[in-house]
Amino acid sequence: MARRVEYLCNSCGYTYTSIDEIFWIDETGQVNIKPLVKSTSAESSIAPVKGFFAKYYCYGCQKFINKFIIYKKSPEMDEGEIIQMIEDSSDDSKIIQFDDEFQRCIECGSELASKADYSFALDIDDEFHIGEDDYDFSKGNKFKFAGIYHGYFCSNCKKQINKFVITENNANFTDSEIKAVLNEHTNDLTIFIRRDFDICPDCGEEVYYLDQNSTCPKCRKDSLTIVGHMMVD
Repeated sequence: MARRVEYLCNSCGYTYTSIDEIFWIDETGQVNIKPLVKSTSAESSIAPVKGFFAKYYCYGCQKFINKFIIYKKSPEMDEGEIIQMIEDSSDDSKIIQFDDEFQRCIECGSELASKADYSFALDIDDEFHIGEDDYDFSKGNKFKFAGIYHGYFCSNCKKQINKFVITENNANFTDSEIKAVLNEHTNDLTIFIRRDFDICPDCGEEVYYLDQNSTCPKCRKDSLTIVGHMMVD
């Protein structure tokens, strides 16, 4: 089922409606974007490429940016080919991202399957935690940064690869500070990705998912409030 939410700015009357959406690329190469309901789930289940779709707003460019997150792809399809199909589907500005579980070996380039998936966090006492617990800032500011860990092993190179996906950065650490902390806790090949923000492909400013209390894109004087909410299927 898809969640449909209507927002209103009480100052200028601007309205905005969001709905949970998915996308898929069918066998003809057409990119489809539709609400996440039973019929589209069934239709997209046989597609060679499938993922989530969302609209973000860039206050710098004053326009919406389409974000595609690919979480399923056929082994026969090249990543560059998929990106080109999505880019060619419209003239809209886009952020195209593969699911963080997708990973190639750093040394030989082979596609790898995730062998372990955990949460991790650095707490306010500089203690590093990793495990099955869900480390979430919504429980309070007790973590400096947190995210999701994926572990891989390349049988060709006999190498362990540790992938840390940063989803929250409460302490506003720089990339070098995050890297230093992670390197203290692993001796294997380590990579990390920032997912605590997204950047506009046109102006380089941070983009935002519009939600309750987001600044109104039109007047920028007031916040959006929810005036309607329903589930559709």
